[in-house]
Amino acid sequence: MISCNAFMHGYTWRNAMGSYHLVTGDKHNFGDKRIKYNKSFHNYSALSNFLDCRCNNKGKPDFIYEYYSAAQCRGIQLFYIQADSVFVFEEPQKGKLQSIFIEGRKISISEHNTYEKLIRN
Repeated sequence: MISCNAFMHGYTWRNAMGSYHLVTGDKHNFGDKRIKYNKSFHNYSALSNFLDCRCNNKGKPDFIYEYYSAAQCRGIQLFYIQADSVFVFEEPQKGKLQSIFIEGRKISISEHNTYEKLIRN
């Protein structure tokens, strides 16, 4: 049985893919909804554990970016401005929903600029 959040993950994927979205703490905000949907869709994975804050003390990200990887698998980047960090999670293969941790890195200058644009709008 598919949950409502998992259904909404697929239903809103087209609007999320290839776009940056702020995460504000407002449950009506699209970025916050996508965090909720991703957590449910990738349940029992490195991504859902990370978003559950069981293995990190950063809380929710400041903004996110969702995409298809070169292998056509779903991916998400979680950006934390204060920590100057990006955490990247991807499905290991097409159709396998257990997103795994790919890398952690510093936020690039262009990504900082994107964040500035997001908060201005």
